[in-house]
Amino acid sequence: MPTIHPLGMKRVPFLAGLFVIALLGGCAGVPATAPAQGGGTLAAAPALPRQGATDYHVVRADSQLRLRVYRAGPLAALGHNHVISTSDIGGVVYVQPKLERSGFELYVPLKSFVIDKAALRAQEGKGFEAEPSVSAREGTRARMLGSAVLDAAKYPVMTLRSLGMVGPPWYPRIAVRVTLHGTSHDYVVPPALFHAPHGRLVATGGLILKQSDFGIKPFGILNGGLRVRDSVDVSFHLVLAPPGN
Repeated sequence: MPTIHPLGMKRVPFLAGLFVIALLGGCAGVPATAPAQGGGTLAAAPALPRQGATDYHVVRADSQLRLRVYRAGPLAALGHNHVISTSDIGGVVYVQPKLERSGFELYVPLKSFVIDKAALRAQEGKGFEAEPSVSAREGTRARMLGSAVLDAAKYPVMTLRSLGMVGPPWYPRIAVRVTLHGTSHDYVVPPALFHAPHGRLVATGGLILKQSDFGIKPFGILNGGLRVRDSVDVSFHLVLAPPGN
């Protein structure tokens, strides 16, 4: 198996640090706290640094965005925790010779989300042992994409837009604007960045999103006795490749 080296552990081009797609670097400084306020209160995002950049793309087959959604309420034992995943991550990372000038914009079609793959539930361990039936998974996905939750028909895509990055190239702090359900929020994400064979870049990390921050009311039944927890754990493993790779 080829070795993957943390950025900074060996001398690599500065652009390798770019893997700002940690969910994800741009031109501006990184806010001190995360998340920032959403909606119309956000400052305009800096222009993407396309000129003179090397365009990296996401290698979908080797990348994954994973969300863990947890049951809540006094009747939580009657429900399931869920693993939601997708590898359908598109967009471009614009890698400049100087890391702090790089940027990206990524997008995820909401209809690409898959509910409760058995292998992923097994990886998550405690709290994910029971496997929902096929009908339960289909019902969960339909509710999630429906008008009462994500409303994928009206808001079909989640976008991730770079705002800025500071820190060392192997463990930077990256400011990213997440737009979902017609609302945007800014976060600071500290990914681990790696330089991989064949000129590829790898980023792993995570963050916590609140559904209510995006105007989404967490699903619930039985007068809230069984409901979905507002906060959602998000993790990512992203592989970027240069042109022709």
